[in-house]
Amino acid sequence: MPKPKNKEDFAYRHIRELIDSDRFQLGDLLPTETALSEELGINRTTISKAMAALKNEGYVERRAGRGTMLLRKPASSSSKMVLIISPWPTWDIKDERFFPRLIYSMQTEAIRNDMTTINLAIHGEEIENNDFTKIRDIYNAYEFLGAIVIDPFLATHGKLQEFLTDLECPTVWAGSSQKGMKNAHCIDIDDQQATFDLTEKLIESGAKKIAYISYRLNTTFRNRRLEGYKAALEKHDIDASEQLIIFNSTPVTLKEAGRECAGIYTARNLDVDAVVLSDLLMIDGIVSFCEQLQTPPLLKLKKLPVATFDYEMNHGHPNIRFSALQPIEEIGARTIQMLMEICQGKPNLPLIEILNHEIHSTGS
Repeated sequence: MPKPKNKEDFAYRHIRELIDSDRFQLGDLLPTETALSEELGINRTTISKAMAALKNEGYVERRAGRGTMLLRKPASSSSKMVLIISPWPTWDIKDERFFPRLIYSMQTEAIRNDMTTINLAIHGEEIENNDFTKIRDIYNAYEFLGAIVIDPFLATHGKLQEFLTDLECPTVWAGSSQKGMKNAHCIDIDDQQATFDLTEKLIESGAKKIAYISYRLNTTFRNRRLEGYKAALEKHDIDASEQLIIFNSTPVTLKEAGRECAGIYTARNLDVDAVVLSDLLMIDGIVSFCEQLQTPPLLKLKKLPVATFDYEMNHGHPNIRFSALQPIEEIGARTIQMLMEICQGKPNLPLIEILNHEIHSTGS
C-alpha cells in the first residue's frame, strides 16, 4: 500500500488498518466520523472522503442513522495476488491469438506458484484518467505483490509506469519492446531483429521491391519493427522508399486498417514483389479490399508473398510465406517469475529480458 501523502491518504490508511485488524469482523460498525476525527485530529470532511473511497472499493456500507458497517476484509498478503493490466480488446476476440494465450500462460504460472491473478482491462491505444482511477482503486483494495502490464498496443506506457511507480507497485511489462524505464522490467522478443529476419527471408527468396504495411505507427513495438525492415533493405542495398511504407491514420479495427492500407497501396499505384505485414489480423481487410475492387494491381497484391508475425498454417492464408513466432507462453510465464524475483530482492535483474523468436517458412 502506498505511503500516506496527505491527510486524506492518512485517514484512508488508518481506517484500512482498522478493517485489517482483528478488532472488527464482518457486520461490525466502524468508529463514527466524529470519533475518528477526534482521534486523528483531522476534520470530518476529510474522514468522510476516506470513508467514501472505502465504500467505492466495497469494504464498507454507509447508511444514514445507522453508521458504517464492515462488508469485507482485504485478501491476506499470504495469498500472493498479482494485478494483470491489459488493453481492452477493440476487435472480435475470437480472432485474437495473442492476448488469450499470454494471459492464460500468466494465470497458469501463477497457479503453479500458489498465486492469484486479477485482470483489469484499460484503454488500449492511450491510457485515460478513469483508467488511473480504476487501477488505483483496485490496487488499494487488495494486497498485491505487484502488477504485470500487457503492452503490445499501449502507446502511453511512460505515463502509466510513472503512475505505478508512484503507487510503489513492482511492475513487469510483457511484450512492450521498451528500451528501459526506471522501476520497470520488461519481457519481450527483439521486434526489430525479428522484422529484419522476416524481410531478409523475402529478399533471399528473390523479392527486390518490398512494401511494409502496418497498423498506426503509434507504439514502440511497431516502430521497432519498421526499423528492422529498413535495416534489412539497407544491408542488401535495396531502396527503402517512404512510398513503400503504408499505415492507417485513424484508430479502427485491424481488419478496417487492412482495407485502408490496401486503398493507400492502390492510390499510390504501387507494384511490389512482397509485403512485410506488421499486424497479422490486417490481412483479412487487405484481401477483402482486393476482392471487392478486382483491379489487376490489387489482384496481384492479394497473391503477393507476405512475411508477418505469429501466423500458423491453419489460419488459412497460403500467400503468407514466413512467420516470426513469438514464444507467447514463455513470455507469460517469465513475467510471473520475474515479478517474484523482484519481490524476493534478487540482485542484478535485467530491465529488459529478450527471449528468442523463431522464423518459420509457411508456404512455397
